[in-house]
Amino acid sequence: MDKPFSYYVSLDGPHLDGLIGHAGLLRFDWPSKEISVEYYDGVSGGHNVSIAPNGKMGILGNFSQQLVLVDLENLRELERQSMLEIESPDYRLRSNTHHLWYDDNVHFIGAVGDHLYRFDINDLSQPQLLGPHKLFNAHELRWDISKRYILMGDLGPEDKAAKQVGVFDLQTNESTVIRLPDTCWHVCVHPEKPLGYAATYSVATENEDYVDWSPAFRREYVFEIDLPNKRVSRSWSAGAEFPIHLNSDIGVYADRLYLSCGGSHTVVELNVEEDKFREPRILDCKPGLWQRSRMWRQKIYNFIGASARRPTLISTHFILQTLLVTGWRIMDGIYSARVSPDGKYLVTGNRGYNVLTVYERETFKKVYSTQLPRFGPEVFRRPYVGHLKHIYGMHLGMHHSEMRAR
Repeated sequence: MDKPFSYYVSLDGPHLDGLIGHAGLLRFDWPSKEISVEYYDGVSGGHNVSIAPNGKMGILGNFSQQLVLVDLENLRELERQSMLEIESPDYRLRSNTHHLWYDDNVHFIGAVGDHLYRFDINDLSQPQLLGPHKLFNAHELRWDISKRYILMGDLGPEDKAAKQVGVFDLQTNESTVIRLPDTCWHVCVHPEKPLGYAATYSVATENEDYVDWSPAFRREYVFEIDLPNKRVSRSWSAGAEFPIHLNSDIGVYADRLYLSCGGSHTVVELNVEEDKFREPRILDCKPGLWQRSRMWRQKIYNFIGASARRPTLISTHFILQTLLVTGWRIMDGIYSARVSPDGKYLVTGNRGYNVLTVYERETFKKVYSTQLPRFGPEVFRRPYVGHLKHIYGMHLGMHHSEMRAR
């Protein structure tokens, strides 16, 4: 009999750019297959959900510089606090997107401005300053099993590639910056060893414009980070044709590293067991023809969104790189992918086609797949109306996800 779990996915709305839309949360329960969706007024750029150890509360990380606490049973908002009261950033993507919970279910860590802070849910406005993270824009945060070392990805500023990650030592409250060949937004840690992993997120720009970027068709890397020694211990790289572009969720289960690939419509599995940082498997996550065809409004909206970011007639080099990354599709792919707590299943969310799928992890056999309700009044408990009518019928904007056993 299947062990029940809940799969939570942060939502950012119907846009091609997953950093500019609304903020919501989706819950998928297994094996009941029940789905709940909620969006939150006054918050934008929903990006990641961080689940408290007891599974009752979550933080909806976002790009609007707000802390949003959510009841994970009914998806109702519990409390909200502006981070601008603590530190005021000069870049709209400089925000607390990822958080780390302590086992007491009361305290958690987040990055605000130039520093890491320790928060108490009973007084969100008065966090404890831990120290400077020393990155341009601390993004994903993950700590090792000892909860001493925090591995931090770097989103970078508006006008420069970050090309670094950081390791923050909670015993000394000191951060060490590790330089890398390319920018790594997303990181994860090994569940049993003091090791972390960072994957490159390659973008193409013009005049160092890291706001209106496009996917870059070039070689990608995965780095293994020795956390106590704060250095790269191993690396893996693939040619540009390998479908591992624009990673989002990454995580380790049973010495296998799983990377969701938003550009390539795949999940890539790498064997990270000692001396075997190879043997990749590729799960092609493109849904069926009927599910793809139903998203015709989204395809048009994506084309408009891409054209609004670049002068289409003279930016053919960016357009061609994007098409090479996506396999000649104008839809984005797998931004959500997590292994179930018992290791039996791999659950994915195809952002562009709005499809949630359950696979057997060992065989990659498809077990269940459903196309989610599309963006419109039927998915809201407090329906948006008026100015959102023009985007009815498009995807919910699945982004980062997390799992919890029930």
